[in-house]
Amino acid sequence: MIIDAHMHIWKRIKGSVRNEQPVRPLGSGKIRIGDQEMLGMPASFVDCSALAEYVLAEFDAAGVAAGVVVQEYLDGPQNDYILDVAFNYPERFFMHALPNFFEPDKVYEEVGNLFDQGFKGLKVCGGHLLGKVSLDDRRFFTVWERMENEELVLAIDFSEGEIQVPEFENVMESFPDLKVAIGHFGMPNRGGWPGQLELCRHKNVYIECGGIIWLYRSEGYPFKSGRDAIRFAGQKVGYDKIMWGSDWPRTMVDFTYRQSLDFILNDEDIGSEDKAAILGANAAKLYGFKKLKSADRVSLITEG
Repeated sequence: MIIDAHMHIWKRIKGSVRNEQPVRPLGSGKIRIGDQEMLGMPASFVDCSALAEYVLAEFDAAGVAAGVVVQEYLDGPQNDYILDVAFNYPERFFMHALPNFFEPDKVYEEVGNLFDQGFKGLKVCGGHLLGKVSLDDRRFFTVWERMENEELVLAIDFSEGEIQVPEFENVMESFPDLKVAIGHFGMPNRGGWPGQLELCRHKNVYIECGGIIWLYRSEGYPFKSGRDAIRFAGQKVGYDKIMWGSDWPRTMVDFTYRQSLDFILNDEDIGSEDKAAILGANAAKLYGFKKLKSADRVSLITEG
C-alpha cells in the first residue's frame, strides 16, 4: 500500500508569495509571480487547474492508493474545492485546510469553522510567514490546543535554514502530543538540518519527503543525494518517522510522477520493511487511512 503524503490540488490559482506578490495563472502550465513568468506545473495543464481527477489518474497508473493534500499560499486557499473533493472521494484523500495565519487575531474563529466543516488537519506555510508572524505566537495556542486534544494533524513547511526551529520547539514544549508532519524533508540541503530533522524526536512528529526531488533536481534521477538523505534520516530518527511524498504537480515540470516514487521504491539499500513504512504504513498511521487496498501499477507501452 502506497500513500503520497505531500501533494497539491487546486481548481484555480489565486495565490501570493509572503502575502505580497500575487501569483496569476497564464495558461498552458505557466504562472506569473510579480514580473516573472515560469512553468508552475506541466504544460499540458492548459487551464492551470490541478484537479483531483488528474492526480487520481497518476495514482492509479503508478499503484498509489491515496494522497495527502497539503495546501500552499502560492496557489491560494482551496478550502471549498477540497471539501467537494473529499465528499466525492472520501477514501482517497486526507485534506488539510489552509487558514490565513497572517491575521493571528482572526485565525482561531476561521480554523474553528474549517474544522466544523470536516477538515482533520491544517497547513502552515512557514516560509511565507517568516519575519511577519512567529510560529509560537500566543494567539495560535488555542489552535494548537484544539488540534492536540482532537488528534488533528498539522502539516508544516519551514523556511530554509533552522531559524523557525526554536519557535516550533516552543510550540512542542507546550503541546507535546501534537501530531505534526514536516514537509520538504526539513530542507536538508538548504540549511534545515539538523534542526528541522531533530524535531522528529517528539513522539508524534514525522517528516515527509515531498519536494525532495526538487531539492536535488540538479542530480537528476535517481537523486543519489536524496537517497543518502533518506537513509541518514532513517538512521537518525528511525524509518518509522519518514513518509514519501511527491509534491505533485509542481515537481512534475522536471520529472515524472513515477520517478518521484521509483527513486525510493528501487533503492536496494533500504530494507523492505523500512521501505513499506516510508511508502505508506507511516502515513496510514498518522492520517488514519483504514480501508485502503494495495494497487497494481499499469504497465508502460515502452516496456514491451
